[in-house]
Amino acid sequence: MDALKEQYHIEVPESLTPEQQKMMIELEKDAFPGMGAVDEQTLVPLARYGKLIQYFQENDARPIAICELLRDYKDVTKAYIFGFYVRSDKQGSGIGQLFLEEIFSILQKDSFESVCLTVNVKNEGAVKLYKKMGFTIKETRAGEFGEGEDRYYMVRSISQ
Repeated sequence: MDALKEQYHIEVPESLTPEQQKMMIELEKDAFPGMGAVDEQTLVPLARYGKLIQYFQENDARPIAICELLRDYKDVTKAYIFGFYVRSDKQGSGIGQLFLEEIFSILQKDSFESVCLTVNVKNEGAVKLYKKMGFTIKETRAGEFGEGEDRYYMVRSISQ
């Protein structure tokens, strides 16, 4: 597994060029066909005031995975994963698990004690990954993003 990790690296941009913004929007649409929600109005504040983590593989100029993080103001020791996805051509290869391990390490260094997210109840692959990585379903939120958009609210402790 360590040899596999050596092929990848993390980048945490604090700002994005227009070209990077365009690429990130395309990657989101690729990961969530018909549902991609980020645009320039979302990406710029995420990079400047949240944390935008990009996962790169050797010899690939485009990120293979993205994580968009915010701090929970009701519990400042909790991070919220606003968005997490693996590029469609890299899904099913274990990248999501490796990337989440890296994210947990970053969050621990940033003094977070837990991390939460929501996921579409129909996204079986993501739910399976999150459970495998230690997340538990705390509740089901009916219509979270509109009618028929039910989401699981999942939480994982990352305290050392």
